[in-house]
Amino acid sequence: MDPQSLKKLREWFKKNAAKLPWRPADLDSLRDPYAVWISETMLQQTQVSTVQDYFVRWMKRFPDVKTLAAASEEEVFRHWQGLGYYSRAKNILKAAKAITLETRSSDRVHLPDSRKELEVLPGIGAYTAGAILSLAYHQREAILDGNLVRIFSRLYALDYLPTESREAAEVYWDYARKVAASPKAYMHNEALMELGRTVCKVKNPDCRNCPLRSSCRSALENRVAEFPPAKKHPQKDWHGTVLVVESADHKILAVRGGQKFFKNQFALPHFESARNAPIGLTLEMEKIVRPDRVKSTRDCGIFKHGITVHKMECRVLHISLDTNAPKHTPPEIQWVKIDEAKEFFANSFSLKALERLSDLADKA
Repeated sequence: MDPQSLKKLREWFKKNAAKLPWRPADLDSLRDPYAVWISETMLQQTQVSTVQDYFVRWMKRFPDVKTLAAASEEEVFRHWQGLGYYSRAKNILKAAKAITLETRSSDRVHLPDSRKELEVLPGIGAYTAGAILSLAYHQREAILDGNLVRIFSRLYALDYLPTESREAAEVYWDYARKVAASPKAYMHNEALMELGRTVCKVKNPDCRNCPLRSSCRSALENRVAEFPPAKKHPQKDWHGTVLVVESADHKILAVRGGQKFFKNQFALPHFESARNAPIGLTLEMEKIVRPDRVKSTRDCGIFKHGITVHKMECRVLHISLDTNAPKHTPPEIQWVKIDEAKEFFANSFSLKALERLSDLADKA
């Protein structure tokens, strides 16, 4: 990208930069590396409009690395609830603990200021490391997210994606490095992300108001709709049964591990099953629930859900036991008071199942 185009980009950004809770009013100011890390991680696979409130709540509860490192995984998941892709939250916590451990002899716990040190932390890859170094430390570091991929593809009429090969990725990263080869790299990087979000959008790009239109090859050739090339994700159908196991003293069974989804957090037990399968406990489910302790079984209906590429249809089975919840259980099992269950579960999958149970109770 030539110097004149970069100048136009900066001028556009200064006039059009949205007010965001993680963005200072002074676009030239240094930023809190921790805030950059959290916001950029939240923004992965999630809309800016959704992230804003989550970011404010997160920073209020976990204002710095040290506070976050001292939190439990369950609490972190609760503050992440609704953002999806919970591995991001798990990695944030693991990274915070690693940073705190590494800098325990220092008066101030802070994120590293080198790409090598950042990329060894859980969940921090090339893009997030570049964002932290560029936006927070004002280093001349390149970033490459979905917005920049889309802009570069259209700007240079690239009919391939960086995920297709190592050579393809290097082409995109080379363009990103050229953008970053300037004292204003931090502004160029963020301006391109903003441009991709508001102007060079996936659908209906606003080319007439793009500061890079005069140098955009796809716009000049009237071929914007062809770039970037489509990448199709095969959708997978999943049908299963979710168990809401309630003890005689009104506690709900939560499990962690050994499940198709949510292996690293507590969720309602769930099992894959055929659409026409008879309602009741299967042999696999009996590993969780002892049939001789079942007082009653009730079908609560079906809800639909989506996790990554999985299109899910889930039947909710409410199982009442004739015994109280055991007082001592292994770490991967927990019994939660029914009136505290909605606060306990940090995934919308389990909450949807509980809603089916509540809906049935309201109609009774």
